[in-house]
This record gives sequence, C-alpha cells and structure tokens, in this order.
Amino acid sequence: MAEVHEIADGIFRIATFIPEANITFNQFLIADEKPLLFHTGQRLLFPLTLEAVRQVIDPSRLRYISWSHLEADESGALNEFLQIAPQAEAVHSELGVVVNVNDFAIRPAKTIGDGEVLDLGRHKLRFLITPQVPHCWDAILAFEETTGTLMASDLFTQLGEKTSMTSGDMVERTMASHKQLPTYIPVSQHTARVFDRLEALRPGVLACMHGPAFSGDAVQALRDLRTALFSEPDRELTTIGGGAEPARRS
Repeated sequence: MAEVHEIADGIFRIATFIPEANITFNQFLIADEKPLLFHTGQRLLFPLTLEAVRQVIDPSRLRYISWSHLEADESGALNEFLQIAPQAEAVHSELGVVVNVNDFAIRPAKTIGDGEVLDLGRHKLRFLITPQVPHCWDAILAFEETTGTLMASDLFTQLGEKTSMTSGDMVERTMASHKQLPTYIPVSQHTARVFDRLEALRPGVLACMHGPAFSGDAVQALRDLRTALFSEPDRELTTIGGGAEPARRS
C-alpha cells in the first residue's frame, strides 16, 4: 500500500516501499486547479499509485504529468494515467518529447522550455533543463515557486525504508547509497553549473525520488552533496573537448 503525506502546502508525497529491492519509489502530486503528478511510478505499481492519488483528488482531474528522465519508475505508468485522465498532458523538454515521449505516449506531449513556468493555479512550477543531472540525456528538474519545493528526482537517492520527511543530514546516507550504485550521477563542470542553478533557487523543501523529503536548509544540503560528489576518492575530472568529464584512477 502506498503512503500519502503532505510535504508542503498542496504537495503530496506518494511512497511505496519495495522490500525486495530495498528502495522506496516516490511520486509527487500537486493538488491545484490544474493538478500535476511528478513521476508516475512503474506500471506494476499503478494500482497502488492510483489509489493514493484518489485519496487527494479525483485522478480523472489530472491536467499534467511530468518527470525528470525516461525510466520505468519515473514515467512507466504514463499511459495508464493518460487513460484515466482524458484532459491530462505529458510535459517534458523538447528533447524529451522528440526523442522519447511522442514515441510511446498515447497522446502528444506538451513541450516546456528551460525556465518556463507552468501555472497550476496557486502553484507555479518552473522547469529546468538539466541533461545528465541527475542522469540521462533528457533529464529535467522542476521547482515549485510558491512553496519553494524542488523536484529533485534522483539527486538524494537513499536505499532502505525511510520516514516521509526529515530535516536531518541527507548527504551521508545518500553517499552511502551511491557506493552501492557506481556511476549513478555523472560529475563534470556541467554538473557544477546545474548545482549553481539549483542553489540559486533557494529551495526550502526537497522532493526526492527515493527516500524522505527534506525540509530545512536545502541550499546547504545541495552544497554538501556537490562537495561529496566531487570529492569521491576514486574520481578525478579531466577536460575533454572543452568540458570536464569524470575519469577513474587505474
């Protein structure tokens, strides 16, 4: 059964823990005049996610569905939700729409530009195009301006079952999980520039894909994660074609 908790005003975390994989899959529902679901979960989890959405709104009212990058846990149940909600549109970057979404979605997607804001009513969701951050060419992130909530996708992935919300240290547990997930987040000068953008937003809440949501000094949490990623003992940066790319020491 999926658990539902309000992590910010009108933003609900839907969480399903899978013991066999030792990981929690989270979706985030923004309940508003034009409701938006960020992450759909896998098709296998669709019945659980649907019932969780139903605890907050009538799922047929969903107006928008979005996610960071094309993976089963992020967008696997897209078509199931599009069938339930006849007015819903998938929302993604031009790259994501052209390369991925319009190939498998049952309806054409809405293309969103870098920095563009989607007006949901009380909530305003700003999209950031962030290729390879946290990973995958089509990656985007989103920032809800009214509540200061950053849809952080896989940046703060934590394995294991966790509480719904925390204000404690996120980075130590995140990096412990990363040790079990080699090459999980590519690190380069581009990565650093994305962190600059995220910190400049000054979020107060981090809506994380795997693990608890975070409420507290989110800017410091982002800074600490950046430092930890760039300080991994077996990683060094090399410049290739004008950009820095991670290299492994032999």
